[in-house]
Amino acid sequence: MRRLEAWLFAPGDPRRLAVVRIGLCGLLAVRLATGPYAELASQPAALFRPISFLRLLERMPPRGLVVAVQALALAGAVLAAAGLWTRVALPLAWAAALPLVAMTSSLGKVVHNDVLLLLCLVPLLPAPAGAAWSQDARRRSRRAPPDPAPAYGWPVRTAMVVVAGAYFFSGLAKLLHAGPGWVTSGNLRWVLYASSDQQPVPNPYALFVADRPVLAHLLAATTLAVELGFPLVLWRPRLAWLFLPAAVALHAGIWLAMRLDYSAMAATALLVVVDWPSVLHAPASRGQPTAGPEGFGGPQGGPPMGQAPVDREGSGEPQGPGGFGGPQGGPPMGQAPVDRGRGGAPETTGRAGKERSR
Repeated sequence: MRRLEAWLFAPGDPRRLAVVRIGLCGLLAVRLATGPYAELASQPAALFRPISFLRLLERMPPRGLVVAVQALALAGAVLAAAGLWTRVALPLAWAAALPLVAMTSSLGKVVHNDVLLLLCLVPLLPAPAGAAWSQDARRRSRRAPPDPAPAYGWPVRTAMVVVAGAYFFSGLAKLLHAGPGWVTSGNLRWVLYASSDQQPVPNPYALFVADRPVLAHLLAATTLAVELGFPLVLWRPRLAWLFLPAAVALHAGIWLAMRLDYSAMAATALLVVVDWPSVLHAPASRGQPTAGPEGFGGPQGGPPMGQAPVDREGSGEPQGPGGFGGPQGGPPMGQAPVDRGRGGAPETTGRAGKERSR
C-alpha cells in the first residue's frame, strides 16, 4: 500500500494535467455537440427503460429541457477545455452531461460509449486542472507552468487506473459469464454472423472472420489478452506502446465488423495513458541519458512513476521530469544544460561558458 500511495501521490507535471483536461473536455464537447439527445427526448414513454437516477422519471425529459441542458454542458466543456473559469466550468459540464449520457442507456440497452470519458473526468473535478496552459493561468499573469507537485500528479494517475480497470473488468466479465468457452467455442463467430445479418448489407469484415474458425479463436484470445493485461501499463509504462495500439485496433475492428462506435473510449485511453508533453518534447531531448521506464513499481533503479529522478551524489536536485515517454537523467525540459564544475557553482554551457572559463 505504501508503494501504491507513493506512486499515486508522487509529484506530477502540471502540463500533463493540462493536456488531459484539454483533451478530455474537447472530446466531451464533440460528443455533446453530436449526441442524439434531442431525438431521444421525443421517444414514446412506452420505450423508456430508465437506469439509475432516471428511474425517478416516468418518461424521457422534455425536449426543451434536454436542449437547454445540452447547451449548458457544451458551453461548460468548451470553457473547461480553454481553461477559463475551470474550477466552475468543468464540474458544470460534467454534471450537465451525466443525465444526457444516462438517456442513451435508458432504451433497454446499456451503452458504454461515453462512460469511460465521464469516469476519467471525475478526478479532475477537484484538481487544479487550470494551473497550466489555460486562460486562468494567463489571467494570473503566470507564463511558466508551476513546479511539479502531488496535486498535479494524482488526478492523472487516478484516471490511468480507471482506464486500466475498464479494460481489465471487460475481460474479466467475459471470463465470468462465458469462461474459456468465450475463446474456444464458436461464440465470436456467431456474434459476427448475427451482427452481419442485422446490417443493411452483409458485412464483409464480419463474414471474413466468422468464416474462418481459427482466425476467430485467435482474435478472441487476443482480445482477452489485451483487456486482462492492460493494467500492466501501470507497472511498466513502456508496455503502453504495445497495449494502446492493440486497444485502438480492437475498437477499430469492432467498428468495421459490427458498426459499434467506441472511438470515444479509444481516444480517452490515448489521452490519459500517454504523457504527451514528454512525447512532444522527446525529439529535442535526444541524446540525453535515460533511467529506464517508470511505473507502479518504480523505474529500473529509480523513483516511483511521475517523480523526478534525484542526483544523490551531487546537490540532490531533480534531474528531469519523470513519466511515460519522458527523458530522465537530464535537465528539466525547456532549460539549458547546466555544468556545475568542480566547485559546484552553476556554469552555463556553450559559448558564454567557454569565454568565462578562459
